[in-house]
Amino acid sequence: MFRLIINADDLGISQEVNEAIAECFSARFITSTTLMVNMDYADEAAEMAGKYGWHERVGLHLNFTSGFPLTEGIRKYRIFCDRDGSFNALFFHRMNSRLHMSKGETEAARAEAEAQIRKYISYGFPNKHLDSHHYVHTDRSIWKAVEPLVGKYGIRSVRLTRNLYSRMSFPKRIYKERFNRRLKSLPIQTTDYFGSFKDFTQCRETIRDGSLTEIMVHPMYDESGKLVDTARPVEEEKDYLSGIRYIKEFY
Repeated sequence: MFRLIINADDLGISQEVNEAIAECFSARFITSTTLMVNMDYADEAAEMAGKYGWHERVGLHLNFTSGFPLTEGIRKYRIFCDRDGSFNALFFHRMNSRLHMSKGETEAARAEAEAQIRKYISYGFPNKHLDSHHYVHTDRSIWKAVEPLVGKYGIRSVRLTRNLYSRMSFPKRIYKERFNRRLKSLPIQTTDYFGSFKDFTQCRETIRDGSLTEIMVHPMYDESGKLVDTARPVEEEKDYLSGIRYIKEFY
């Protein structure tokens, strides 16, 4: 028997995504969502969560790659931001900066992560779950900045690095195994597996019976107004997952 968490990433990134995620909750397709607190539609998303009854299902989608940061200090570092102050995701495209950053860059990243955590908490969301846009919290350099904040702010659960893959290089596998072991050594909750819907369909036979798996989805609407997970119609995923036990009390 599988136990699944279906999490909708990117809440707050746009009005359309907010509405798509609200529809997914209404249809009981998802069990949770995570909010990008630095984006323009974060306040609207928080209001919707309270209005439509999924306030307790909202975690933090830590963001270092889209929109504008909440803090000024990080804006002076070109690996994070352009001259207009917006995130440029440059560090994300450089392997060396994903692994190592200067002391100043690490401190700036920690200050920004702390500001995003504090804003998330200010909305009154109770579950205190953390994951991230483009998985940046699983990069060694960002996790070095974020890890001290987990205990400080009572974060209860953190997303694993993606470990549902049909193929993976040996160095990547070693890194992921070490990162996930580190997470599991902390006094927080984690799942046993994490990946996309596609990962799940390809690796389903390798998942241990009784384990807990998180599947990320990205609800939005296509040109015809149909609800999709990036490109795949949500109804197809919903039909595939029917009969699998969902768990709703983890995050």
